Amino acid sequence: MINSRHINLNLLELLLQLHDTQSVSAAGSNMGLSQPATSNALARLRQMLEDPLFVRGGRGMEPTPFTERIVPEIREHLSGIASVLNDATTFDPANSRRTFRLSLSGLGEQVFLGPLAQRVFELAPQVRLENVSSPFQNLYRTLAARESELAIGLLELQEPQLRQCHLFDEDYRVIGPPGLSPQRTAAVDLSRERLVMAVPSLTYADDVEKVLSELGMAENVCMRIRNFGALPELLVTLGAFAIVPAYLGRRMSAAGQATLLDMILPRGRQKVQLVWHMNTMQDPGCIWLRKQITDLFQNPDIGEGALKTKPRRSAESLRIRPEQT
Repeated sequence: MINSRHINLNLLELLLQLHDTQSVSAAGSNMGLSQPATSNALARLRQMLEDPLFVRGGRGMEPTPFTERIVPEIREHLSGIASVLNDATTFDPANSRRTFRLSLSGLGEQVFLGPLAQRVFELAPQVRLENVSSPFQNLYRTLAARESELAIGLLELQEPQLRQCHLFDEDYRVIGPPGLSPQRTAAVDLSRERLVMAVPSLTYADDVEKVLSELGMAENVCMRIRNFGALPELLVTLGAFAIVPAYLGRRMSAAGQATLLDMILPRGRQKVQLVWHMNTMQDPGCIWLRKQITDLFQNPDIGEGALKTKPRRSAESLRIRPEQT
C-alpha cells in the first residue's frame, strides 16, 4: 500500500507532464528541471508508485495501463487543490469550483435560496451551494468552525467574533387564496376565517402565535405545518388564510399563489441580518458572496419588479379592515 504521507505533489505534476508530452526532456523543461533532475524524479516516482509508469516505445515514453488509470483522477485532484489555493488569495467567479456553505432555516431556504442561487450560478456556473441549517443556539459554533460561512435570518447575536450586516426590516402580512376579488379582500375578518400556521422558525412561530392568542384567534388555527411549501395548495383547498413574512407574501402574490391583504401583524418590525464569523472577513470568495447577498436583499424590491407595492398602512390589529378611499 502506498503511504500518502510520502507523496510529493511536484512528482505528480511531473507524471502529468510526462503523460502529456511523452518526453522526459520536454516534461522537465516545462517544469524547469534539467535532464538528470527529471530522470531522478521519474525514478523516485516509479519507486513511490511501485510501477514503471512509462516505457519507451515508437511514440516516445508510453504510459503503462496503471498510469492510464490514475492520470485522470490525479489531474482532477491537482486541479482542485490549485483552485482551492488560488481562491484563498483571489476569487474568479467564472472559473471557481468552490463550494459555499450557508446556514438558512426552512423559512430562509424558501425566501432567499432561489434568488441567490440564480444570481450565483449566472456569475459562477461551477460554484456549488450547500445549506447547512443550524439551530440558533449552535450558530456561533457553526460559523466559527466554518461548517457554514454565513447565515441569513432574523438574527441578533452579540458574540464579539461575529460580524453582522442589516439587510432589511421584516414584518408579517396576511395572505389568502389566490384570485380573491377586491370586495372579498376588503371584507375579510380573520376572526371568522380558518388560519393555516407554518412553523419552520421558532422566533417566527412564537411571534405569530402570541399575537393570535392576544387577539383571541388561537382557535382559528386549523392546521400547523413544518414549512411553507404546502401553503399555496392549502390556501386554495381550504379557502384559508395565513400569516407569513412580508417578503415571502409578496413573492407568493407575484407568482399567483396567494392574495396579499393590506393587513400587517401588530408587532415590531424584525431585522433580517447577514451574519458571518471574522475568520472569513478577508476571504475573497466570501467577500464576493456577501456582496451578491447585499446586492439582492438589502433592497427587497431589487430583481422583483412585480413585487413592488405601494406604501401601505399598518392596521391597528388584524381584525381592522383597511380604510376605504
